Amino acid sequence: MDIPKETDDDGIVKYKRQGRKLCLNYQVWHENNPNPTQEEAKTLIKIAQKLVETATDYVDNIPYWIKHTTTHKLKEHQAYLETGISAEEEE
Repeated sequence: MDIPKETDDDGIVKYKRQGRKLCLNYQVWHENNPNPTQEEAKTLIKIAQKLVETATDYVDNIPYWIKHTTTHKLKEHQAYLETGISAEEEE
């Protein structure tokens, strides 16, 4: 498996970004080549193959991602919630 050079601080590979770039390349290729030759069309096939490879790598690496949830406690908001005023009463 070829891992792209684009990684963030946590080591999670940026497959989404790479897939987005390949999709744009595919679309732009169609716009720039309205009447392609057989040789030019091979470039399109290479882009599509790389997109499939990237999508496969993206799915294969999902179990290794670091998943977390961050909860911020705001004192003012918590105090407001503890007053027990419902939305109907507030209006």
